[in-house]
Amino acid sequence: MNYFDIYYVVRKLIGNITPISDDGTNKERYCNLLDQCKLLNTLFLEVYNVYDSNKDNENLSNRKCAEKARDTLKEIIDFYSDKIN
Repeated sequence: MNYFDIYYVVRKLIGNITPISDDGTNKERYCNLLDQCKLLNTLFLEVYNVYDSNKDNENLSNRKCAEKARDTLKEIIDFYSDKIN
């Protein structure tokens, strides 16, 4: 399964998160947004745990996974920290 397959499945399961000018619809979309935020937190935590539990591992492939996890999280943080504030 590739990235886009997973993305479309998750989007279909969670539903639209973009608010519109309708309070009834926005209530549903807000709930969808909460679900998507929980999923993101879980995924980020899982990536962080790969980094944290393997950063000092003696095995090269484990350290390589830790470095990729760290680099990815840093890229996300750097990208969005400029955009949010």
